Amino acid sequence: MPVDTLHPSYEAHEQKARRVRDAVAGSDAIKGRGFLYLPHPQEEYETLTGDAKKIADTRYKAYKERAVWVGVTRSTHDGLLGAVFRRDPEVTLPSPIGYMEEDADGSGMSLVQFARGNVSGLMTSGRHGVLVDYPEAEDGLTREQTQGMKATLRHYSSPSIVNWRRDGETLVLVVLREPWAKDVDEFEQDWDWQYRVLRLEDGKYTQQVYRDNQPAGEKVMPRQANGSPWQEIPFQFLGTVDNNETPDPPLLLDIADQNIAMYRNSATVEEAAHICGQPVLHIDIGETSTDEWTELNPNGISIGARRGVQTRGGGTMAMVQAEERNLPLKLMEQRREDMVALGAKLIERGASNETAESVRERSGSESANLSSVAGNVSDGIRNVLEWSLAFMGGSGEIEFELSRQFYDVTADPQDVMARIQELDRGLIAKSDYRTWRRKTGGIEPDRSDEDIDADVEAGGTAIGAL
Repeated sequence: MPVDTLHPSYEAHEQKARRVRDAVAGSDAIKGRGFLYLPHPQEEYETLTGDAKKIADTRYKAYKERAVWVGVTRSTHDGLLGAVFRRDPEVTLPSPIGYMEEDADGSGMSLVQFARGNVSGLMTSGRHGVLVDYPEAEDGLTREQTQGMKATLRHYSSPSIVNWRRDGETLVLVVLREPWAKDVDEFEQDWDWQYRVLRLEDGKYTQQVYRDNQPAGEKVMPRQANGSPWQEIPFQFLGTVDNNETPDPPLLLDIADQNIAMYRNSATVEEAAHICGQPVLHIDIGETSTDEWTELNPNGISIGARRGVQTRGGGTMAMVQAEERNLPLKLMEQRREDMVALGAKLIERGASNETAESVRERSGSESANLSSVAGNVSDGIRNVLEWSLAFMGGSGEIEFELSRQFYDVTADPQDVMARIQELDRGLIAKSDYRTWRRKTGGIEPDRSDEDIDADVEAGGTAIGAL
C-alpha cells in the first residue's frame, strides 16, 4: 500500500469534524460546500438537462445567496476557549526546557498559545496530535556542539493524522501529512503533500519523509540526551474523551449540526419571503370588460397615493400578503432553542441580568465536557514536556495545568461565616479554608499559604487561623 493510505477510521471521523470546522469558519466555508450543507430545493435535480437545468441552477444560486448563516458555532467556540484561558495555566519547567514557556515550537509560539491551539482543535475536530522533535545531529558531536539544538513541539490537526497502528499496547506507526512547497521560480511555489512516517522498528524509533509516494531522504533515528535511541514514538494523541489514537467526536459537533440545520431552514424562509413576502395587488374588475378596463387604464396599474384605477360596474381592490409566521420559521426558532439547550450560551445576547449561578446550572453538562478537554490537554502537554526533557537532558519538576474554573465563583457573607465556624471547630483545615477562598475570590490565586502566614505574622494580628 502507498504511504498516503488512510486509516479505516479516518474518513468517517473527518466527515464529522469537517462539519464543525466549516461551521466555526463561517458563512463562506459553509456556502462554499454547496449541496453538502444546502441540498437543491428542486426534486430530481440530478435528472435535469438543458434549459431546465440552467433554470434550476439559477434558482439555486439565488437560493444559496439569500440563505443566512448565523455564527453560533464560532461564538460558542470562542466563548468556551476564553473560559478555559480566563486564568493563566499553572506552569513550572526545569531549566533545560525553560525556553519552551516562551517558544514551544521553535517559531516563537508560547506554551500557553500552543495549548490554546490544542484545546481549539479538540473543540472543532475531537482530536489533535503533538510530536516532540529534535534537529538531526551527526554522530560523534560533543555536548558543546549540540548546545544550540533545542527540542520543539509540533502540533498536528486531525486531518493531518492520516494513519496509525498499534501492536498490542505499543504504538508502532504514525503517518502525518504535511504541506510541502516546491519552488517553481523565485516568485512562485507549487504546494503538495509530504508524509512524515514515525515507526517503531525492533524497539527503536525512526522517522522518514515521503514525497510522491517515495522516500525523500534517509531514515533517521532521533536519540535522547544520553545518546540512546527512543523505545517509543514521542507522539501524543489528544482527544475529547481519551488521549489515545481512537478519534473522539468534536466537542461542538451537536451545536454545529443544529447550526447547519438552521441554515437550511433559513434558505427556505428567505426564498418564501422573496417569492411570497411582498404584497400582491388583487383587483376584482366587477362587470367591467377586459377592453373597457384597458381603455380606462391605458398605462396599466401603478400603486401609490397619487395613482388611481377606474372600473365600471363595481369591483374591489385588495392587497394580498403572506402570513408573517410559517413552518420553516418555526423550525428555525426550534433550532435556536436546541442550540441553547446544547450549551450555545453566547447566542443569548443581552442576557446581562442572568446570575452566575443560573449560568452554571444551565451549562453544567457543557462544563463537564470542557473540563475533560482541559484535563486531557493538560495531561498531554505534561507528557510531551517530559519527552522534551529527555531530548534536552537534565531533570526537574514539570507542571502544566489548565484552569477548570470556567465561571466566577462568589461567596456571600453567610458562606464565609459558616466556613470560619467550621475552621474554629476543627472540622476543616486552614489550608481547606484558604483553598476555598482562592476559588471564591477572597484570596488572590497566586498567593501561597507561606506568603499569607508571613503577612499575618508581620502584621501582628491574632487571627492566625486566617
